[in-house]
This record gives sequence, C-alpha cells and structure tokens, in this order.
Amino acid sequence: MSKDSIWLLSQMQTLLKAPDRYTVTDDGSTDRACGNGKHKRTFSAHMKVPASPNAHTALIVDAGDVSGFLVSRGYELDTEAGMVRKSANKYVEAVFNKKARTHITVTLTANDTSTLNYILTATTDCL
Repeated sequence: MSKDSIWLLSQMQTLLKAPDRYTVTDDGSTDRACGNGKHKRTFSAHMKVPASPNAHTALIVDAGDVSGFLVSRGYELDTEAGMVRKSANKYVEAVFNKKARTHITVTLTANDTSTLNYILTATTDCL
C-alpha cells in the first residue's frame, strides 16, 4: 500500500510541478483494529501545488491522471466509493486494487486561484 501511494505521490508531484515534497501524515506502519479481531493499515499524505491560471480546470485535468497512473499497478476506479466526485472547488477520485485489497482516494481542493491542496489517503480492507 505505502509503496504504491509513495509512487503515485512522486508521479503527481512531477506532473503538478509541486515545488515542495509531499508530507506523509500517516505512514501505514500501524495496525488499526476494525472489528472481529481484524485489522487494517492506513496511509495519508498531502502536498500543496501551484494551480494553473484556471484552478477549477486544473482540478479536473490534474486529478484525472490518478486512475491512469495506477491502472498499470492493478488499480481500477472504485465504483462503491462513488468513483469520481467533483464540484466547483473539489475533485475526488477513488481507486482500488482487488488483489492487494487496497483502496486509494485522492482529493484535490482549490482554496484560491494560486494553490491546490492534494491529499492522498489509502487503506487496506479489514484483514
């Protein structure tokens, strides 16, 4: 889970021309109880990226690359999570890898016309 997440963050950092490296806020190294004696792992990270002159267009163009990047790594759009959700200042795309039992959600939010917040969260199924 973490290696796919880190790989995706690195790809998106380059694509989005982020001047600063992402910050990992949960490294996925801790088991978290989720009932019936099962556990899952979570991972999360964020980075700020410069927006294009039209931040709302950038949300759609930039986030739309997420599933494209991860297809070769066995991920597909997560229809149970609503696949892709977008509004005027927010874009959310969810993907999953059935074999790895891992879900990744990417959220891009435009706070103003110059900066986008990029948040990646990943979780395994309860195993």
